[in-house]
Amino acid sequence: MTEDGDKQTDQKPEAIKPERVWEMIDRIDVAMLVTRSDQGMRGRPMSTIPKPERGLVYVLTESTSDAARDVRENGSVFLSFQGRGDHVALHGQAKVESDKNLVRELWSPGAKVFWPEGPEAHDVVALAIDPDHADVWDGHGLLRGIANIVRGAVEGRSPDLGTRGQADL
Repeated sequence: MTEDGDKQTDQKPEAIKPERVWEMIDRIDVAMLVTRSDQGMRGRPMSTIPKPERGLVYVLTESTSDAARDVRENGSVFLSFQGRGDHVALHGQAKVESDKNLVRELWSPGAKVFWPEGPEAHDVVALAIDPDHADVWDGHGLLRGIANIVRGAVEGRSPDLGTRGQADL
């Protein structure tokens, strides 16, 4: 379904190539990770590590974190990425990976901010998210988006805000 202002049409969403989805999420470092717990849905911003060659998105966290506990109870997760006009909503299945070799492989200078003692500290684990579906708004970026809105208003037509679609991953 596409939106045109407040109006909606029954057009099928455009098919987005999975490669494009991976490109988009690779450019956006932080996503909102939404998990389910016995208390309902819970969201928190998390730095993501996309690995398209594996078809997985990773998140580092502690084994005792709420996110890891929620994933152990119910692996169904939602990741919402937003940046520079691009928006990606991923649904997938997650599991907790305790493999320290994987944690070291995924380690980055940004992780050191949270765990200064290194990948072995605080029982750091990886959440491995296997995305199955993405809803996408492949936008033009802030300045071009504003220009298209102004042009649309001047010309009396709906602005081109990018491509909305979906992909199975």
